[in-house]
Amino acid sequence: MAVKKVLTTARNEKLLRTKSEPVKKISKEIKQLFQDIKDTIEENPAVGLAAVQIGVLKRVFGIRLGYDSDAEEPQMDPPIIIANPMVVEQAPEAERGYDACLSIPNMMGYTDRHLKIRLRYMDEDGNMQERDFEGFDARAVQHELDHLDGILFTDRLASLDDLYVYVPDENGKRRALPYPEVIRRAAAGIDSAPSIPTPPKSHS
Repeated sequence: MAVKKVLTTARNEKLLRTKSEPVKKISKEIKQLFQDIKDTIEENPAVGLAAVQIGVLKRVFGIRLGYDSDAEEPQMDPPIIIANPMVVEQAPEAERGYDACLSIPNMMGYTDRHLKIRLRYMDEDGNMQERDFEGFDARAVQHELDHLDGILFTDRLASLDDLYVYVPDENGKRRALPYPEVIRRAAAGIDSAPSIPTPPKSHS
């Protein structure tokens, strides 16, 4: 098992904003990268992870399909590997929902993502595949595709009003507050969130 440290924008924003290079062949090193990605996803746990998030600029990401963010105890499939993905088709319809990212800890935000997307890609055995992704799976795939081009979910926000920050409330539980509200409370010397419900979140 090779669990890697996930890079964050606090120290590695330049690298995370660098466009990744295609995988040319399935070498021993690339196979190890695939395994590292899967191990790191399962350890965190996370829905997805791109190679750049563990410091490797290759067009590869791992993803766990079938996640239901509304379920009381969400279940996820084991991660699969997607290399050199190419968008074949995407639905014009978009849906507004939440994005979150291991590389931007303690934050989440509203973004618009296509409801359906079709990818052509190479699997971890080097075989070409074509597959449709819908719903939350499509959202997670688009999030990871962005990573391969150096794009972060914060770049997809319509405004800072769509960005949320996790802060502890009076009881020590994490709550999500709008970013402008967090700034206002910080300026006023308030270091905890009110006891309000936390919006649903994703972990791609």
